Amino acid sequence: MLAWYGKLLGKISTKARLAIGMAGIVVSIVLVSGMLGLIPNERALVLEGRAGIAEAIAVNSSVFITQSDLWRMENNLRVQVQRQEQLLSAGVRREDGRLMVDVGDAHVAHWQSSDDASVQESQLHVPIWQGERRWGQVELRFSPYSQPGLIGYLRDPFLQLLMIVMWGSFIFFYFYLGKMLKQLDPSQAIPDRVKSAFDTMAEGLLVLDAKQNIVLANDAFATLMGFDAEKVIGTKVNQFAWDFVGTEDVETYPWETALKYSEATINRMVKLTLPSGAIRTFMTNCSPVLTGGGKAAGVLVSLDDVTLLEEKEVELRKSKDEAEAANRAKSDFLANMSHEIRTPMNAILGFTEVLKRGYGKNPKESSKYLNTIASSGEHLLGLINDILDLSKVEAGQVEVESIHCPLHHIVHEVIQIMRVKADEKGLYLRYEPQGDLPEHITSDPARVRQILTNLIGNAIKFTETGGVLVETEMSDSSQVVLTVVDTGIGMTAPQADAIFQPFVQADSSITRRFGGTGLGLTISKQFAEALGGGISVTSKEGVGSRFIASLNPGDLTGVKWLNPAQLLEEQQQLVITEDQQWQFDGQPVLVVDDGDENRNLLEVVLGDAGLTIDTAENGQEACERVEAGNYQMILMDVQMPVMDGYTAVKLMRDRGVELPIIALTAHAMKGAEEKCLKAGYSGYMTKPIKIDRLFQLVADTLGGRLIERTADVSSASAETSEGAANDQGAVEAKIHTTLPLGNPKFRKIVSDFIEKLAAQVIAMDEAQSSGRATELADLAHWLKGSAGSVGFQALTEVAKPLELSAKDSDMDACAIHLKEVKALQARLVNPLDDAMADDDVAASNLESDSAQTDIASKSDYEEYAFPDVIESRLAGYGDKFVGIIHKFEVRLQAQMQDAKIQIQKRDKDELKEFAHWLKGSAGSVGFDEFTQPAADLEKAAISADFDRADYIFGVLSGMVDRMSTPVPRNDDEPVNNDL
Repeated sequence: MLAWYGKLLGKISTKARLAIGMAGIVVSIVLVSGMLGLIPNERALVLEGRAGIAEAIAVNSSVFITQSDLWRMENNLRVQVQRQEQLLSAGVRREDGRLMVDVGDAHVAHWQSSDDASVQESQLHVPIWQGERRWGQVELRFSPYSQPGLIGYLRDPFLQLLMIVMWGSFIFFYFYLGKMLKQLDPSQAIPDRVKSAFDTMAEGLLVLDAKQNIVLANDAFATLMGFDAEKVIGTKVNQFAWDFVGTEDVETYPWETALKYSEATINRMVKLTLPSGAIRTFMTNCSPVLTGGGKAAGVLVSLDDVTLLEEKEVELRKSKDEAEAANRAKSDFLANMSHEIRTPMNAILGFTEVLKRGYGKNPKESSKYLNTIASSGEHLLGLINDILDLSKVEAGQVEVESIHCPLHHIVHEVIQIMRVKADEKGLYLRYEPQGDLPEHITSDPARVRQILTNLIGNAIKFTETGGVLVETEMSDSSQVVLTVVDTGIGMTAPQADAIFQPFVQADSSITRRFGGTGLGLTISKQFAEALGGGISVTSKEGVGSRFIASLNPGDLTGVKWLNPAQLLEEQQQLVITEDQQWQFDGQPVLVVDDGDENRNLLEVVLGDAGLTIDTAENGQEACERVEAGNYQMILMDVQMPVMDGYTAVKLMRDRGVELPIIALTAHAMKGAEEKCLKAGYSGYMTKPIKIDRLFQLVADTLGGRLIERTADVSSASAETSEGAANDQGAVEAKIHTTLPLGNPKFRKIVSDFIEKLAAQVIAMDEAQSSGRATELADLAHWLKGSAGSVGFQALTEVAKPLELSAKDSDMDACAIHLKEVKALQARLVNPLDDAMADDDVAASNLESDSAQTDIASKSDYEEYAFPDVIESRLAGYGDKFVGIIHKFEVRLQAQMQDAKIQIQKRDKDELKEFAHWLKGSAGSVGFDEFTQPAADLEKAAISADFDRADYIFGVLSGMVDRMSTPVPRNDDEPVNNDL
C-alpha cells in the first residue's frame, strides 16, 4: 500500500503535493474544532428539539389520562402530527402493551421495537403517569434525520463543510504556491537561456544541491528516465538505482566525492537501472559549485551514455581472447604439421638420394627403397588432403552426395588397405557384423570411406598389442552404426571430451610418441554429421577405446538385407591379390592429351590390358574422332591447346554424345572436380594417376575381369641372385655428402665436420656411460642440426630420437641410438681422403669450362636439387617405356630451343604453354626432377617475370644436359602403378 501511495505521489508535481498537504492541514483543524464543539452540531439540535416536543406531549397526555379523557388526548396528538412536518405518526400504548391511540401514517405498522441507533434516532417514546403509577407511554415517530447509505452520508452537513474547506483550500493553495514557488524553486535561479543550452546537450545533466537533491535535470536525462524533468526536482539523486561498474574498489558515487572534497571527479563509470528494467552505463564528470569560502554548495553532474562502447569493448575482448586461443592452436598445429610433413619428406628425399647415388645394390633393395618412398608420398598426400578437408569444414562448405553404395564393400576395402599397417605392428584387424545390414545405403561412399579409414588408422596408430575390431549394425533409430574397437592406450574422460576439437590430441607426449596432426577425428565427425549422423567415443585409459559412427542410410524401401554370413562371404570376392591384373575384351577407348608421353604411356598400359586405344592431341581433334568413331569411353585432359577439355566436352554433350568422359587433370584444388562435372565430364581423376584406380574405374564402366599375372622369369632370376648375394653377406654402402663437391670450400667443410664428429662421438659415449643426460642431449642436438647442413641427412634422423631419449633420461635407449650413430659414422666418406673426390672435381671443372653459356654448374642453382645424372624412373621397365622416354627426350630438345626464343621475345603465352606441357609430361615419363622447375617457370611466365624465367630456363638446360638415355632391355617387366 505504501509503495502504491509512493508511486502515486511520484507522478504528482511538487506544487500539487504541497497544495494537498496544506489543504489537509486546514481540514484537520476543522475536524478538531468540530470535536471540541466549536462548530454547531445541527443533528444534535434537531434531536434536542424532538425530545422537547416529546416531553410536552407526555405532560399533556398524563393530564388527560388522569382525567380519563382519551378523546381529548387523541385530538391533541392529531394536532401535533398535523403541525409538525417531521412528526409522521403518534400513538398511546398502555402498560400492558395495548395500543389505545393511533394517529398519523399507520403508526402501528411502522413502529419498531429495536435498540438500533438509527431506529432510536427516528422514534421516541415518553412514559405517561396516572398519579404515582405509570399508565403507559406516548410513542412518536419522526422522519429520519439522514437518508441511509452513501447518499445520506454525502448529505451530512459536516461532511459537506469539510469537502468545501478541503477543495477550496487546495485550489487556493495550488495557485498561491504557483506564484510563490517561483521565488523559492532553486532552478528558477538559473536563467532560461542556460536551461535551454542544457536541454540541447546530448548527454544527461543534473544539478544537485549540497544535500544531493536534484534542483535541475535536462531533457536528455528526463527522456532517458521516461518522465518530465520537472517531476524530478527535489528528488534525492540516490533514490535512483545506481550501481558501480565492474570491481572498482569504491564506496561513494562520484558526485558524493565531489561534494565531500570540493574537487572535480572525472571519467568515473556508473550503472543505472532504468524504470523499464534496462541497464545503462555512464561515464560521469562531476564539477562542484563552490561558495565564497571554497565549500561545495552543489555539483554539476554530466552523464555520458557509453553502454554501446562498453558492449563493443566486451565483444572486442572476447574476440581477442578467441583469436589468441585460435592463434595458439594454429601455432601448435603448424609446429606439429611441420614435424608430420618433414618425417615423410625426409624418407622421400633420403631414399631418393640413396637411389640417386647408386646405393641400391640389387633390385629387391631398390624395390624396398621405392616402396618406402611411395608410402611416404601417400602419407604426405594424406596430410595435404586433411588440410584441404579442414579448410572446407571451417568454411562451412562440407559437401556430400547421396548415391547408392554398398556399405559392406566399403568396410572390406578399407580393412584390406589398412591390414598392411596392422600386420606391420603385429595386430589383428577383423570385421565382425553384429546383425543384418542392407545391401546398399544412400550416402556418400567417399566420405564414408574417409571416416572409416580415419577411425581404423587412428586405432592402429594408438594400439601396441592386441588389435582392432570393426563392427556394423542397425540401431533402434534406424541408423547404420560403424563401431571401431581397439585394445590401445585408451584415454581419460577429459581427453575423450577434447579429442574431436581441431588440432587437438590427447596430450603433447602422445603427439611426440605417435605423431599426427589432430585433424582426422575432427574432419570425420563433421563428415558424419553432414551424412545425418555423428561420432562418439567411450574409452578407458590403458584398456582401449570404442569409436561409434552413425550414418543415415536413406530410404531402405525394397532394399535387400544381408545376414552376417553373407556379409563376411563377400569379403573374399573383394580381395585382389598382387598376382592378379585386369583384362578387357578390346573395347575402344579414346585418350585425349596434349602431352605425347601421357598419351603413349596410357596407350601402353591400357593396351596391354586388352583395350583398343586411340589418341587425340586436343579437344577439337577429339570431337572429330568421336564423330567419326565408335568409342565406349573417353579419357580426356582439361587444359589443352586449340580447344580445351571444358569446351570439348560441352560440345560433345550438345551433339548428343552420352559416352562416359573422364577428366584427367593436374588441377586438384578445391572446386576443380565440381567444375569438371558441371562442364559435362562423367568423372574426375587427378594426375599423377593411380593405374590401379584407373583400371578399377574403366572396369566399372566397361566391364573387365581379373586374371592371374604372368610370372616374370627375369625378375625371379634377379631375386635368386640377390638371395645368393645376401647369403654371402653384403657390404654396407659408404655414405657420401649431398653437398656439391665441385666447390673446394664444401669439401673442406665436410672434412672438418667428420673430424669434429669423431671427437663428439667420444664425448657422447662418455656422457652416456656416466649418465650425464643433459650433456648428451646437447651433443645430440648439435648433431641433428649440423649433420643435415653438411649433407649427411641419415645422421640427422638418428640424432632426433637420441636427443629425445636423453631429455627423458632414458639411458638404455640412448645406448641403442648412440650405437646407430657410430655405425653411420664409420660409413662416412671424407672427400679429402677419397680419391674419387679428385675425379669429381676434375669432371666438374671440365664441364664448367666447356659450357661457357647461360648453363652453369649445379652449384649455381642451389635453389633446385638434382643429381649429376638424371634418369627416368621408367627406364628399367621394358622397351615399350624406353621408346616413350626417347620420344620425350627428342621433343624436349626441340621445345627447349623454342622456349629459349620465346624468352628472348618476351612471349609469356607461348612460354607458359611450354612450361605447362613440361610440368605434366616430364613426371609422366619418370623425369620427376623437371616438375618443380617447370611449375615455377609457368608461374614466372604468367606474371611476366622474364628475369626469373631466364634463371629457371638455365636450370632446365643444365638438367637436360644431365639426362641419361636408357638402353633397351628387350624384357617385359611390370608397369609401375604411378603415372
